[in-house]
Amino acid sequence: MRSARVSITEQGRSGDVVYEEEGRSIKGWWEFAGGDAIAIVNMGAASEWVHGHPWAVDRRAEILRFVGREVVRQKAGGCRAEVDEAGGWITIMR
Repeated sequence: MRSARVSITEQGRSGDVVYEEEGRSIKGWWEFAGGDAIAIVNMGAASEWVHGHPWAVDRRAEILRFVGREVVRQKAGGCRAEVDEAGGWITIMR
C-alpha cells in the first residue's frame, strides 16, 4: 500500500474521505459523532464493494484499517479507530 493515500475534506460537520491507489479510488463520508466517539466514517458495505470496487474486495479489511489509521493520523491524534468490516464503518474514539 505504498502508493495509497487518504484525503479528507470538510464541509461543516461532515465531509468526504477518499482512499486512492494506482489511479483507483473509493469514496466514503464522515460526520462528527458524540460521547467518546469523535467521528464516524463510512466507506460502504461489503456488497457495495463487490459491484463498485471489485479490485479492492480481497483487501477490504486492510484498506479499512489503513483508512482508519490515516484519519487518526491526519485529524485525530491520540485517538483510535474501531473498524466494523461488514458495514464499512470506522468509528474514531477518544
